[in-house]
Amino acid sequence: MSPAKSHLYAWRSHKLSEYELTSLALDLFRDMDGQIKFWLEATFAVLVAAFLAGDRLSGGIRWLIVFLYGVASTLAGLRYVLTLRRNLSFRDRLLAEGYSDIPTDWWLVAPVTFLILIMFLGGVLGTIYFVSNPRTGRAGR
Repeated sequence: MSPAKSHLYAWRSHKLSEYELTSLALDLFRDMDGQIKFWLEATFAVLVAAFLAGDRLSGGIRWLIVFLYGVASTLAGLRYVLTLRRNLSFRDRLLAEGYSDIPTDWWLVAPVTFLILIMFLGGVLGTIYFVSNPRTGRAGR
């Protein structure tokens, strides 16, 4: 491994304190929330733009929007999963080093995860359908 790469991964071999590991895990939770907020903002921006532009968008532009929104949503979903995996690795390391676990209401984790998944999939599919079908949902037009 090159010296630059070994420096980037030095935290893996360095013993971190309980405070440092917990802080890193909590920072990643905030990152996960930020990623959801960014995706929601992008979704509403695409929906509003498609609604306002409506029939004035050519087919090519409309499919370009659908494609780019699909790419952005896929990227947001993958980044969310990657951040979750990193967070779990910090939690595992916290436990492996004999520190106490991060206080979590585990009975809420499954419903929250399920609702995030439903919101994400429903939002992506609904937005793609709405943008690709300009007359849908526009009464009187």
